[in-house]
Formats: sequence, C-alpha cells, structure tokens
Amino acid sequence: MVEVSLVKCMEYRADLLEEAIGQSLANIGFPLSSFENKNVALKPNFLMASAVDKAIITHPAFFRAVAKIVRDHGGRIVLVESPAMESAKRVMKKGEYLPIVEKLDVTVPSNGRKGVILNPEERRFRRFEVLGPVLDADIIINLPKLKTHGLTTITCAVKNLLGLIPGLEKSQWHMKAPGKEAFSEFLLDLNEALLYGSGGPKTIVHLVDGVVGQEGNGPGPSGTPRQIGAVLAGTSPVATDCVAADLIGFDYRSIPSVEGGFERKLGVSSPAEIDRVGEDINSLRLEDFRPAKHSLSTATYDRWPFNRKGFRNLFTSKPVPQGEKCTLCYQCMAICPAGAIEKADRSRNVPRYDYDKCIRCYCCMEICPEAAVDLKSGVLEWMMPGS
Repeated sequence: MVEVSLVKCMEYRADLLEEAIGQSLANIGFPLSSFENKNVALKPNFLMASAVDKAIITHPAFFRAVAKIVRDHGGRIVLVESPAMESAKRVMKKGEYLPIVEKLDVTVPSNGRKGVILNPEERRFRRFEVLGPVLDADIIINLPKLKTHGLTTITCAVKNLLGLIPGLEKSQWHMKAPGKEAFSEFLLDLNEALLYGSGGPKTIVHLVDGVVGQEGNGPGPSGTPRQIGAVLAGTSPVATDCVAADLIGFDYRSIPSVEGGFERKLGVSSPAEIDRVGEDINSLRLEDFRPAKHSLSTATYDRWPFNRKGFRNLFTSKPVPQGEKCTLCYQCMAICPAGAIEKADRSRNVPRYDYDKCIRCYCCMEICPEAAVDLKSGVLEWMMPGS
C-alpha cells in the first residue's frame, strides 16, 4: 500500500499551512529529520508571472511554509523551476516570492546549468535534459498547484515536474509526443527517469497546493480560481494525482498519466493499493468542479483517421485568438512547437493560425497573459464520445 494524505486547510495563513504540511508529511511517514544536512530542491509551479489571486502559480505562502519546515530541520534549500517564456525572477517578483527566498536563504540558481538523466526502462523516451541543480539534490519536494488542464485533464504531481526541463524546450516535447496519450507517456518517462534513472535514485515528495485551485480552462489566465481547501501529500505521483482527481470529482480514467502510471506500477498499480490517510475525502470532495472545455476529448483523437489534418479540424476544438483582448505580444507564436502561428496581417489585429499545422497542444492558450485565446469547437465534435 502507498499512503496519500489529505488534510483540510481552508486559507493561506502561515500557522495553518505549517500545521497542515507538517501533518501531511507525518501521515505519509516522512520524518522531518530526513532534511538534516540534505540538499533539498523545491519545485513550485511557475507557469507565468501572475498575481497570486489568479491561482496560476503555487501560492507563495504555501512555498514559504514548506521552505521554513525544511530550513528549521537543517535542510539546504534550492528553488528549481524554469518558466517557458519568462525568467524565474520575474515570476517571483510578481508572485511575491522574492522576500521569502531572501529571508529563508533559498538559493535560486542563475547560471542556466543543465544536466542529463536517462530512463533505462523507458516506454517512449530515454534521455531528458533537465535543470542542473536537480542532479545535486538529495530530496526533491514537488509543489504543484491543483488545476485543470486541456491536454492532461489536470496538472498536479506528474505534470508539474515538466518544469524541470529548461525554458522553451518544454514546448518542443509536444512535437515529440503529440496528443494526450503520447504526452502523458512522456511525462511518465520523465517521472521514472527522476526517480530511478542515471542521475541516481531520488527521494521525491509531492505536496499539493489545493487550498485554492483552478477550474475551467486552466491552467493559465483563462482558468477560474476555486477554493478546494486541502493539502495533499504522497511519494507516488500517480497515487497523489489519483486522489487529487477524486477530490475534485474527476474520474481517474480520464487522466492518461494516472491510468498509464498504474499500468507501469509507478509506485502503485491500482486505486485499491492507495491508503488514504487523514481527512475523509467525502467531506471535501467537489462534485461540480469544471473541467477544461477541451479535456473532454478522448484518446480517439490520437488515432487514425482523427489525427489526420482534415479530421482533426472537424472533430477537435481549436484555439482562436480574440481581438478585443489580444495585445499582439506574440508569446503564443514564440511558444508554439509546431510553428503554426504567424504575425497578424493588416486585415486583423490577432496572430494568424494555421490549423493544418496546429497539433492541439493548447500551449498558446496556456501561456497567453491576457487570456485572449479561446476555444472553438470543431463542427462535428458533438459526435465524439464524451463531448
């Protein structure tokens, strides 16, 4: 059995967070003495520079509570995260992290050092280039924000470790692994490489910021903040995500990285092997949590003939820029792994999309700082299962 802890926490008050996080670690049998004289890498979600109340990044108070516990128990702390489009410093400034890292003596590397880890048991991908300080860590504490996601249904423990891949290199993985199933297999290969790969076995603990999460068309500015009122903890990313999904009323079978993780036995092989400790999930479960509109698509979209260009445009939602919000910053164009976005022409004040090239990764929607990218359903999408 693998423990996943669920502790009620309704606000970002320092004393409540420290108590909830300490209890969470105790519930999964992780002694605080493990931090003594260890290099501890904290991995928050820094999707983009954002105000704290937008629920886009891991809340700074949540990060602070974890960092304080680690420091108070003798750990040396390094922050590891690489936003796709902006510097970590800019995200920290807008996200109110700078006073925290200074006061708690958190190292924030700035030299851009990279390292390579290999997954000898890979299903699809063996080699990953990651942030160098990860290789020096004795313990990695993953600090995801619980949010909906168009491609992966939720972004939580499994998905958040994608941020260990430097900058825009993350978006290129969408070309190497297009579609929901393939991208989820990539994420699982990455998680296995971190746990068991050539960089040396790592102790990884997942502490989920579920005090306030995000529903709807997350995980960026198009999503809507939603109080969940919980801290989750686990050592298996798959088990942690399975319980997180249940907490917001999602079927774990709609999340390929969870189903695929069970099949791989990534810490756990079925929900029956998860020992849920702490709060009764029935007292906190949200039954009306809204998914991302396009997460209703199934694995059918990754298969012939629906993965052909003409069929894809008919049967899948496409990202469409909205002129009333778009500022022509072209972050969408910079992040697009398929090169499907070009600058606006004179007839319209929005970027031009080539939907035959578009792979429906929705990176443009995720990263747009103005929430100016909406979704337009394919004309025959209503015919698909789950639509």
